[in-house]
Amino acid sequence: MSQRNMLIGGVVAAVLASLAIYIFLMPEQDGMTESQTTSASRQPLYWVAPMDPDYRRDEPGLSPMGMDLVPVYEGGDDGADVSISPIVQQNLGVRLGMATSGEFRQQVDAVGYTAWDQSTIQMLHPRAEGWLEQFNVASVGDRVEAGQILYELFAPRLVSAQREYLNAAGNSSLRRAAEERLRALGVTQEQVAELASNNEVSARLAYRAASDAVVSGIGAREGSYVTPNNNILTLASLNQIWIDVEVPATTMPWMELGLPVTAEFPAFPGETWQGQVALVYPELDPVTRSLRLRLALDNPGHRLKPNMFASVQVEGPPRPDIISVPSEAVIRSGQGARVLTAAGNGRFNVQPVRTGVVSGDRIEILAGLSDGTQIVTSGQFLLDSEANGEQAMARLNAVESDPEQSDSQDENTETEPETLTGIGTIQSINDNGVTLSHGPIPALNWPPMTMGFQAMPTIDLSSFAEGDEIEFDFMPMPDGGYSITELRRAGMPTQGDTQ
Repeated sequence: MSQRNMLIGGVVAAVLASLAIYIFLMPEQDGMTESQTTSASRQPLYWVAPMDPDYRRDEPGLSPMGMDLVPVYEGGDDGADVSISPIVQQNLGVRLGMATSGEFRQQVDAVGYTAWDQSTIQMLHPRAEGWLEQFNVASVGDRVEAGQILYELFAPRLVSAQREYLNAAGNSSLRRAAEERLRALGVTQEQVAELASNNEVSARLAYRAASDAVVSGIGAREGSYVTPNNNILTLASLNQIWIDVEVPATTMPWMELGLPVTAEFPAFPGETWQGQVALVYPELDPVTRSLRLRLALDNPGHRLKPNMFASVQVEGPPRPDIISVPSEAVIRSGQGARVLTAAGNGRFNVQPVRTGVVSGDRIEILAGLSDGTQIVTSGQFLLDSEANGEQAMARLNAVESDPEQSDSQDENTETEPETLTGIGTIQSINDNGVTLSHGPIPALNWPPMTMGFQAMPTIDLSSFAEGDEIEFDFMPMPDGGYSITELRRAGMPTQGDTQ
């Protein structure tokens, strides 16, 4: 064989070998798996918005936020919103739970303040003009007993009415008319009978307490000239206490009279009071759109006083065959509620849900999940962010591609979470944090959205209000959420700038 033929043969062999190697490695180099190749050959059922799975279209396009629509395939397995390795799952602290169907005892927690039982309130007005004499009430808070003389009234009209009654002794019709006049002026039946028995006019008539009560208001004092317009005394009973509370409107279908109530008071730690729902108000609060309830509690010993802070729990009747999940699994945002479902092999899908009432550590699922669906209960917020951000996905893939490097970094260095900055408007403030409508966060590939943030204990939320334009620094938390580290009004310098 000539040298030229040997050279040509070697070139051909090299080309064939290179082609074989390329064909063998091509799926891995292109990042295509067998399942992905299969899904690529299948037609999507529809397209959804990355931040709002309820926004569906029959063809590709842009979401209302300007983001590319995402295809959804039959079964959802091949079209998983995010796929991560077991190593990344461990790093994110991903834990799984289950959507279960069973008996669901509806409970709702609320807070409120105690108040007088308004059905027992008495406002004492004189029926005739006169002067108060022998006023026997010293101050607000005094207890009075049934039959106790509260005050005596000298009124010329009462004196003349007594005389007319006595002068009509021989005429039954006049006698009845005079008696009716006395009763109209506030004279009791017992006092009329005493007048008829003694046959003597009293210059002053005594007014007594109709029942045991507590003095809640005083409008006059001994010696005062009073008219029917004057509220001399206000009495009320402490045998029962009312508490007005607000509960979510979603609880309206099962709220009814007589539901058992348990109340606790900071003034009496470790003690509970039992009561019931006495009234379900016929309309929602026009501002909060919540449902108002009136709770009634027995108050033996009158230990509870009006205007005490109370934590209450209303327990409804149990319902069968209710789908529920751990409350921590639900992600809430301006686009609604959603959970992360596990599709197996490190694949997860974003699933919109419609939630109901909360009972203990679980929440009712009205739509979106079926019994036995596996869901993410920890680390779901980060997974949700990864499902909607290509840049964040690249960070996950970087960790997955070189786990040894990641492990060595964890062993040798301890890095602090990155602090990020955003600008937004306060929508609401609660005990644990704030809900913000913020602009885009380029570092996380977030579009403008409304979402909730935790707040560090060092932040004084009382100095802010709904509608404030603010700048905020925040950082990711180990539980998958985000916590605000600094909150300031827009245009204010940061702490570092003021030093």
